[in-house]
Amino acid sequence: MQPTVSDHILFTRGVPATEALPTELLSECMQAVLESPAGKTVLQYGHNGGYLPLRQLLGEQYGVSPDQVLIGNGSLHLQDLISALLIQPGDIVFTEQPSYDRAIKTFRRRGAKVIGIPLELDGIDTTQLEEALTRYTPRFLYLVPDFQNPAGVTTSAEKRQKLAELAQRYGFWLLEDIPYRQLRYSGSSAPLLRELVPERTLTISSYSKLISPGLRVGYVIGPLDFIKQLTALAEDTILAPVLPSQAAVYEFHKRGHFETNLEYLKRLYAPRLAAMIDALKASFPNVAFAEPEGGFFVSVTLPENSNYHNLLIRAREQGLTLTDGSAFFASPLHEGADSASERFVRLPFCALTPEQITTGIKRLAELVH
Repeated sequence: MQPTVSDHILFTRGVPATEALPTELLSECMQAVLESPAGKTVLQYGHNGGYLPLRQLLGEQYGVSPDQVLIGNGSLHLQDLISALLIQPGDIVFTEQPSYDRAIKTFRRRGAKVIGIPLELDGIDTTQLEEALTRYTPRFLYLVPDFQNPAGVTTSAEKRQKLAELAQRYGFWLLEDIPYRQLRYSGSSAPLLRELVPERTLTISSYSKLISPGLRVGYVIGPLDFIKQLTALAEDTILAPVLPSQAAVYEFHKRGHFETNLEYLKRLYAPRLAAMIDALKASFPNVAFAEPEGGFFVSVTLPENSNYHNLLIRAREQGLTLTDGSAFFASPLHEGADSASERFVRLPFCALTPEQITTGIKRLAELVH
């Protein structure tokens, strides 16, 4: 019997759970902003760096000047701005392999040749990265060091130190994307790359997973001269930021909602991550995978002898929607290397209940065993 629509399980986009969206709190904050003396100001064209009180708050959090902070319309918008500033057609960009699919598309659209450096369970393979640096001169290395999208991997402190050393030695930028860093459900965090090598690091994050993706509020922190250039480019491309959303986020912080909401998200998502890990261990006992301590994603690379052919079509017929794994893979470092892209399965868990997760993994196992 075919599964009904209500039985269908979506292992596709990494979106917040509907019950995670703080509608009442945001309504309160937006109303307070519009009724305040700043209400008409935020409805006008504004400073292209973003809403100053929020830039000041982020500057305090990261220990930088507000002038080193640019707030944009989500982190992907900022990735595109950075790409427009740094990439000339034919330039090389390194990513982890696999990596965030939309970032790969963005860099390619700007004319870059995107090369993936293999990802291990503790972060990017720094030995292969160092080898690649003897062959190529990348404009930057893009990575998601905390609870990586799509693999769930967190880069170890040792590898972060090595990345900082390589960036200094070879003179490339580190573009660290950290939208999941604060969604840590257990354990402790390794240092940010910007804490190790601030002069070579651009740090990107957003409020999409922490408050709401619909707000479209993201930010980048970097050296002052770079942020000035990026802000000028933003003025030429978007004219003005979305100040009402940015002001509402600031009000969300000011009223203490951010911390209490973050703790709620951790309580909501931690059991879902645990359910995903338990289900994978039960259904795929011989498959090694990263066991993240936070974030939105776990992933598996199916064994070569598994039945992964036409998996997306067969899965949909059994009430399971998956994302094409090849979308997360850039060009391989070594031509002809087995990228495993056909066998890669990203498994977002935050928008599903533990029961849905368990059922979904059982369906996946039945399809490939």
